[in-house]
Amino acid sequence: MPPETSTDDERSPSALQSPAGYLGDLCGRHQIVLLGDQVGVRQHLQFLASTLAELADNGVENLAWEFTNSRRQADLDALVNAADWDGRACADLFVDLLGVGFGYQEYADVLHAVWTHNAAERRRDADRRPIRMIALGLPSYVEDPDLLDGRSAAELELRNWALGGHYRDMSAFHAASVLTTEVLRRGERALVYMNVVATTTDLVEWVDGLPTTSAGNLLWRWMRDGCRRVVFHGAVADPAATERVEELISRSPEGRGNTDISFGLDLAASTLGSVAMTQVHGSHTGVDASLRLRDVADGYVYLGTRASWEPCTLIDDLITDESFASAEARYRALDPRPEPYSSDELDEVRRSGQQELSESWPPLPEPPEEPKRRFARFRKTDS
Repeated sequence: MPPETSTDDERSPSALQSPAGYLGDLCGRHQIVLLGDQVGVRQHLQFLASTLAELADNGVENLAWEFTNSRRQADLDALVNAADWDGRACADLFVDLLGVGFGYQEYADVLHAVWTHNAAERRRDADRRPIRMIALGLPSYVEDPDLLDGRSAAELELRNWALGGHYRDMSAFHAASVLTTEVLRRGERALVYMNVVATTTDLVEWVDGLPTTSAGNLLWRWMRDGCRRVVFHGAVADPAATERVEELISRSPEGRGNTDISFGLDLAASTLGSVAMTQVHGSHTGVDASLRLRDVADGYVYLGTRASWEPCTLIDDLITDESFASAEARYRALDPRPEPYSSDELDEVRRSGQQELSESWPPLPEPPEEPKRRFARFRKTDS
């Protein structure tokens, strides 16, 4: 008798790795893995918080990010290793970095997940695998508004002057220096979660005809194969490429009819790696050239379509009576005016900032135009 046709449940499973499995495996093979994202995507922060056990199992001792201030590293260490969780101390770390302009619950949830993981490891007498959070944040403002003489600390020229160099470059040098001191010289491994533009490695992006510098560029020039770049789907600002990736996934055997598909993969030998980039400009050789997705990143994490992104939510009661004066001064440094801002005004700034998160993300691909209807002209005949 001929063999019976196999059912869907009996068919070979997909060779694609889960996002967490892929990221953990990559971190186990390279000392630094840079994970590029856009600010404030809820699903991506939730995914990051869920990967800690996988990372620890692959020998990752550190999770580094730019969303808490480097000068508060001791406080960050104390927070994630404390006997009890201190939500107030967690919120204050975000106030210290960006004042009222930040403070999203999903970022706090990542710190809480690290604390939970470390608390569980402390209960294990053997084979402890705690994770250390490393802060890469560098303030972008002058804290005392009186020093600004009516100018805004948000002005790029002022930030460059205050830091003694171009702010973008200085922040890249700062992050690379911290990672060198806290990770590389200790012979440890780290997953580095940063804004996608800070994670380029061998690719040097061009903006207004000039090459840029990123933390990933600096690390790659030193480490080469010890450093890898992974990006979330949709994080790279190229809507046409995003649309093409989603089209290829929807037509794949795994994606056909499956709206919950998620995976991680290397781009070098994959079909997705051949997707052309139309809005990313850069070079591996010093000459601006056309790029494909595999030229932009080494790995790719797909959690869902770009249209499915949701913004992070605000931390409740972020500003307290104790932190109000500092937070108000920081915001007035960014948006100067003679009189102080009220608590209600700062709360409105927070709400409007959260509502504008999605506007900072790469735009969704434009829907295809519907074909115009063509009407036949009928000639009226005499009755």
